[in-house]
Amino acid sequence: MRKHKNKIIAGVMIAILFTLIFWYGGDAPELRGCTSGSENSENEVKISETLSIDEKSVETDHFSKTDKKTSQAEEGNEEYSKKNGMEINEDAGKDTYPTNPAPEEKPIPIEPENAAITDKELTCTLSVSCNTILQNIGWLDKEKVDFVPKDGIIFAERTIVFYEGESVFNVLVREMKRNKIHLEFEYIPMYNSAYIEGIGNLYEFDCGERSGWMYKVNDWFPNYGSSRYQLKDGDKIEWVYTCDLGKDVGGYYSARNGN
Repeated sequence: MRKHKNKIIAGVMIAILFTLIFWYGGDAPELRGCTSGSENSENEVKISETLSIDEKSVETDHFSKTDKKTSQAEEGNEEYSKKNGMEINEDAGKDTYPTNPAPEEKPIPIEPENAAITDKELTCTLSVSCNTILQNIGWLDKEKVDFVPKDGIIFAERTIVFYEGESVFNVLVREMKRNKIHLEFEYIPMYNSAYIEGIGNLYEFDCGERSGWMYKVNDWFPNYGSSRYQLKDGDKIEWVYTCDLGKDVGGYYSARNGN
């Protein structure tokens, strides 16, 4: 009885820990969505209705080894964020959803409902990898071994076209469907964003209690969800699987400090 109780407590603590990590670090997000790439899948979600995203945009979302100077550069800049339109609560020091101020010269979050998606075509690069699982294969759920590519690459980096005003999430959903790659996400109102639960049938916690998906753009791990990150021409998007709360992919600093 006591052993069973301890397992329950441990499970609750793990859930709380991951909520905090993704709140402050990477892809923190009523709606659940799953796409398998099939045009007739019953699990497809009308994202344009739930996230106020233009229909065209969805044809279907730790401490790194940094020195002191880098860490200081990554701290959120409240003055910079306010100047660029981010509404910061003076008492909480965060915005409505709740996100820390963005570091200077980094994009501030744009709410999906405020995104103005146009017909202008731009390009970015996208990749999805789970190399860290290969390095920690002993932690992986045995039932998931066959889903891990031998080279750890689920979606090789390539240049893709997107529409001005679209988000990282828009691009991920569309490209995974086009390439028939499984994707599952949950929309969480508290963060006004999508939270990516699984890609390629690999989910959070599949490779240890500290595992899950994170994203970065131009080598920066944003401190807000992927559907709030509005892309710019030439951006480099990388979705990476972490087995250690981001520490193994350079995102733990982001997760802990909200950067």
